[in-house]
Amino acid sequence: MNVGNKLGQRLLLSYCSFTCIYFPGILILLKLNDNLYNVGKYKFLPVLLILLFAEVVKLTFPMFHSDTLLITRTEVRTSSKARRTWSRYLKEIFKFLLAGFLLSVVYYIIIILFGAPVFMHHEETTMLTATLTTLTFVPASLHLGVDGALEIITGVQSQKGNVLIDAIKMNIQATLLGTWLGAIVIPLDWDRPWQAWPIPCVLGALLGYTIAHFITLAKTLPMLRLGKKVHR
Repeated sequence: MNVGNKLGQRLLLSYCSFTCIYFPGILILLKLNDNLYNVGKYKFLPVLLILLFAEVVKLTFPMFHSDTLLITRTEVRTSSKARRTWSRYLKEIFKFLLAGFLLSVVYYIIIILFGAPVFMHHEETTMLTATLTTLTFVPASLHLGVDGALEIITGVQSQKGNVLIDAIKMNIQATLLGTWLGAIVIPLDWDRPWQAWPIPCVLGALLGYTIAHFITLAKTLPMLRLGKKVHR
């Protein structure tokens, strides 16, 4: 196992462990505060902001890995291109906001094409769109860049063997699958409050995102243990 791959697995373990702790906690708090049925309302926006903040916090995790610091310092010393200017940061931020907005429009249109109400429930459809953008585009763009995120979402990404890319791809696929599975219960004649649009879809997206992280965590732990045995 090479150093880069081993380091990537350690970082991935940190990312997944963090998400597997705070994410179920948010869902439990929503249930305890009787806000679980507000996931399709604008009241859910503060929760999405918390999810955004959590993804930003993950960006600080490499600072706690000495190997990452060593590699980063070496790259900075040997390459002048690593020095970013404020203009470049602003360009990246603008690119992130523009791509996020355009992707949200695409999500909104796709949701309508899949049967969402066209002339009503705009708040609910908007919140499902915001949830999908937050869970798919934002984490991928923060860790891989806007171009990398769009490549994965559109299916253009062909790189294999990168543990982080594979994990993010699984997160996106599980989120979208959970959203689609959640829509199945909406037309059923059960007359339950949680069947209202788009509660099952939002909850399905959240559960899919959570399950994907637990699966990645379960796959990463044995790989790290095997790596330690090989080095002994």
